[in-house]
Amino acid sequence: SRLPVTRTCCRKAEVSAITLPTLVSVGTADDVSGSGPDLAALMPNATALDIPGRDHNLAVGDKVHKQGVLDFLARRP
Repeated sequence: SRLPVTRTCCRKAEVSAITLPTLVSVGTADDVSGSGPDLAALMPNATALDIPGRDHNLAVGDKVHKQGVLDFLARRP
């Protein structure tokens, strides 16, 4: 089965083979990216970060996203 992503499709097996620590950050009002938690659940070392009330274009500039990235990177060895 395939997992739809922007412009291409990846097989779930390909996504689940990503073993690097990964932060999946998606706005809760994003109707472009799909479910961040669902995507993160496919990868063994992924963390999902919901950005409340943000859409695809506004998520990255949000304070929740910025702090989430800093927290994620701080947990890296």
